[in-house]
Amino acid sequence: MRYLPLAGAAALLGAAVIACPCQAQTHAVGAITMVRTGWNAEVFAVVLNVPVQNPAGCATPDGYLTEGSLPGYRTYLASALTAYANKSPVQVVVDNRACLIGRPKLIGINLTR
Repeated sequence: MRYLPLAGAAALLGAAVIACPCQAQTHAVGAITMVRTGWNAEVFAVVLNVPVQNPAGCATPDGYLTEGSLPGYRTYLASALTAYANKSPVQVVVDNRACLIGRPKLIGINLTR
C-alpha cells in the first residue's frame, strides 16, 4: 500500500472540506405550522413553529421558499404536506448564501420522529 506524503494528504483533506456542500446550509428544526402556495407561480413556502433562520440575510424572512423549476421541488412539497398532515417534526435545510423572492431558500426537508 502506498502512502501519500503528509503535505499531499493535507491538501486532499483541505480540498474535500472546501468542496463540502454542508458548509452552504443551515438547519431549522420544528413543526410545520403553515404551507403557503401560489402567488400566481409554481412556488411554496413552509413556516415552522420556531424562529426563521435567515443565514443569507433575506429581505422577507417569513418562511422558507422554493420554486417549481428547482431540483427537488416535488420531493420537498410531498415531504412538507406529509409532515404537515401528520404533525411530524421536520428539519428544514436552508441555503446559507441565497434568497428566493426575498425569502430564505429551502433546499431540503428531512422528516424526523
